[in-house]
Amino acid sequence: SEASTPPLAPPLASFAPLWRRGVRARETMGTFAKVLGQFSAKSLESESGNIMRTIAANKVPGSLSISLDTTLKKGHDMRVFGLGTMATMASRGRYARMTTSMHAVYSTMEAELDASVDGSPALHKVWSQHGPTLRRTAALAQDLADVGVATAAPAPPLSPAARRYVAGLQGAGAADRAAGGGGARLLGHLYCRYLADLFGGQMFAGPTRMALGLAEGTPRHYGFELPAEDGRRVYINSLYSSLNEAGAMLDAEAFDATVQEAAKAFEHNIDLFGEEPFYLDSVRGALNVCSGYALQTARGYVGGGK
Repeated sequence: SEASTPPLAPPLASFAPLWRRGVRARETMGTFAKVLGQFSAKSLESESGNIMRTIAANKVPGSLSISLDTTLKKGHDMRVFGLGTMATMASRGRYARMTTSMHAVYSTMEAELDASVDGSPALHKVWSQHGPTLRRTAALAQDLADVGVATAAPAPPLSPAARRYVAGLQGAGAADRAAGGGGARLLGHLYCRYLADLFGGQMFAGPTRMALGLAEGTPRHYGFELPAEDGRRVYINSLYSSLNEAGAMLDAEAFDATVQEAAKAFEHNIDLFGEEPFYLDSVRGALNVCSGYALQTARGYVGGGK
């Protein structure tokens, strides 16, 4: 449980041998600052912005990608998403609650895509090609098992924001299936979640692991097994290209409905990431990252005989 989670770093006195071995407090504070800087909104925007600027598929005039990126610019709140994510590093309990919500979101989205893909050529175009790479449900279930949360029936209780998000996904899937092959609202949700993961989500794996004392190689849901010949930039461009091809299959009404659904998806994410107060816990999360990094560094010094 959250209350029984062991402390993430030993008392400061235990670091005394390190200081005698030449590690100065000033250098340690510099390391802490460096760690914090790596996860600032500015650094995330910089890396993501670089990919956005240098790929081509999201710059095709009239494409679905351009329209979806408009919802990103309007709906992606870096303050809420950045601080909300850092807040999940405050304790294993908070991390478990958010991961439970994300498991419900992804499992619902993937089930709705599976149920709708055969009836919609546009959905089939994207999901049949990219589904094997993008699926997150199994990885999230394993991540929850690591912190003692089982996803088998009965399912863990969901927060109000998570329930609203799940209902929104189910509604989008039902509307796509009712459209008789012409609907692709679920692509708006796919765009919102998976592109966010591909652009910046993977940067949070290391700090989450250090902050919460998780095993090496976890959390799993931040990592993607991309095709061997593709880097992240190439794969993202490929996903945008598939979205453009899907968009070309839609009439104007279905095209607009897909873009509007992406805007709704961003609203659901703001609702979810901002559901719990995050300012204080984001500070705790940052401190946990620092202490976890210091502990990891200390073990490296001791293990290396320095």
